[in-house]
Amino acid sequence: MTAREFIRNHAYPVLATASTLSFILIAISLLPIAHWARNQNDCIERTFRSDGTNNAGMPSKVWSCNGGGN
Repeated sequence: MTAREFIRNHAYPVLATASTLSFILIAISLLPIAHWARNQNDCIERTFRSDGTNNAGMPSKVWSCNGGGN
């Protein structure tokens, strides 16, 4: 078997394996961001701040959940 035949016969499985491993590593690296986003959403839902309108309180809720304010 020549090198060209070896590459031709094994190129797709090697590329598929590399692609799958890359996908898994990227998914694992995004887990901390998903955890942070879940915590942020929970905090925003529990925080009660209102300026008298429905949407005016959202920026202050986000600000409070990110460590700002009292």
